[in-house]
Amino acid sequence: MHLTGEEERRGHALKARIILLAAVSWCLADSTSFASEPLHILVMAPTTAAKELPKYEALGGYLKSVDPLLGDIKVRVAEDYPDAARFFKAEGVEGMFSGSFVAAVFIAKGYALPVVRALCADGASTYGASIVAKAGTPPFGGIADLKGRRVAACPLATAGDVYLRSLLGPGKKPEDVFTPVPVASHQAALEAVAGGAADYAVVKSTVFVPESYPGLALVGSDVPGNPDNTFIMPRESYEKLGALVSKALLGLEADTSEKAKSVKDAFGCTGFLVTTGMDFAPTFSVIRKTGIDLKTFDFAF
Repeated sequence: MHLTGEEERRGHALKARIILLAAVSWCLADSTSFASEPLHILVMAPTTAAKELPKYEALGGYLKSVDPLLGDIKVRVAEDYPDAARFFKAEGVEGMFSGSFVAAVFIAKGYALPVVRALCADGASTYGASIVAKAGTPPFGGIADLKGRRVAACPLATAGDVYLRSLLGPGKKPEDVFTPVPVASHQAALEAVAGGAADYAVVKSTVFVPESYPGLALVGSDVPGNPDNTFIMPRESYEKLGALVSKALLGLEADTSEKAKSVKDAFGCTGFLVTTGMDFAPTFSVIRKTGIDLKTFDFAF
């Protein structure tokens, strides 16, 4: 059948429309698929899962409301710090609110990038180590004071096992000086001392609140400086979602919505701060004193 020039032009135009509609449909389908993908967030809890989870559920609701492209937020609270390190290395986690030591190791290995950390209402965004014992215990004078004592601390925590190892120095084992009492959280370390299972606890300075632990006292500390609860992302996830997450969290401070208020109340913060590898300088300083080789360290001593 012979077509006129006009009919051929109409045929080409129709084909072009069909191709364009197909392309638009594919883009919309792809966008919908992307928006429905959940953002898996892992949490290293300094206290308990029951206490920490509501904070991150509020944060998830806020992120979803600010940018629907982030999809549903799935939060998992790690059992302890080693569990968090293992799980973060596995596929399927797009980000983690991390302790400073674990974050520093992943950053040094080039596996993850720091994004933000919360700015507390009192202006703090870092922490140090607090040495806690029963009231009446003499002030902490050095590692010799721990000789033969039971010391509760979180493994892989800057203000815990890592701080203790920095006091020992390279090549020395905790067991040669004191009896380690490994615990799953900083709160558990304090409870170990309160309950008589340990003589000392080494914990995050932000966790020990004297009024909450009658009978316990601060006997020693180091200078705060470790970035507190930094959100880190694997490089691949950062390339895909880092800009969206960063923009949403950095916008929290100026946001006056109810969802923003719920996050600020839950975290006790005014907003979030940009966080870079340079902010971990105090943490790397503690790590150097332990003699750990960050390139080969695999989250076990």
